[in-house]
Amino acid sequence: RRSTRGASLLVKMSGKSRRWCDETVVSSSREPMHAPLHCWETAAQALGSPLTLRPPTSRWVMRLTPAEWAFSLVEHVHEAPRLPDGAARARGFDAADWSAIRVPCSWETAGFGRPIYTNTVYPFPVDPPNVPAEGNAVGTYQTSFSLPGAWAGRRTLLRFDGVDGAVTVWLNGREVGYSQDGKLPFEFDVTDACAAGEAGRHTLSVQVVRFSDASYLEDQDQWWLSGIHRDVVVYSKPRAAAIADFYATTSLVEGGGGGGAESCRLT
Repeated sequence: RRSTRGASLLVKMSGKSRRWCDETVVSSSREPMHAPLHCWETAAQALGSPLTLRPPTSRWVMRLTPAEWAFSLVEHVHEAPRLPDGAARARGFDAADWSAIRVPCSWETAGFGRPIYTNTVYPFPVDPPNVPAEGNAVGTYQTSFSLPGAWAGRRTLLRFDGVDGAVTVWLNGREVGYSQDGKLPFEFDVTDACAAGEAGRHTLSVQVVRFSDASYLEDQDQWWLSGIHRDVVVYSKPRAAAIADFYATTSLVEGGGGGGAESCRLT
């Protein structure tokens, strides 16, 4: 018989918390995954720049890292901070007494919690898809930013290049999405959330549950580390049209001979 004790404690934290123990849910409101894209100012800049995953310097890209963010770590899921109700929610969590952490980094490497090394044994009781609430650390981050005036009327997207754990993201107290793919970049369209927020500063809140149902797929000869371990950026795209993805296809040249013809399609 499957135990539901851990899942029931997760539910107490918020109405959507069962998704951390639901193998059919890996994301919510997340943009479709795509090939790495950059916001180049000109074609010459794109063609003349080295291939890299880091975003270029551009008026359409705002890097939120590296930087110090407010940070809170609790040992158990049911101890995690909650957003306030009413008008105060738009200001995010009350982080007045929180610590500071340099982002990006795994929180264990910054002195919060402890890293776990495993080879063949899971670091929690095996009861898929459930994970325990006790001993399942939750890290909560918060920072703020202001958008340039030139971004008005355009789409605004928020990208995380890598977060280990089950991640919920709020902007100005409004949930903008959820994701579990720890080693893949993921994005949320935050255009409406930014427009609905107060003029000036926008508050970005991120909550990471260390273990989830996805943890059952990632146990191997490894260190278990947690949190925002790669860069976070906000960037802007035109509303009317912009490249969303691209891929290359190849086909053999008629007659063989080992040669090939390549084609590229943009979508």
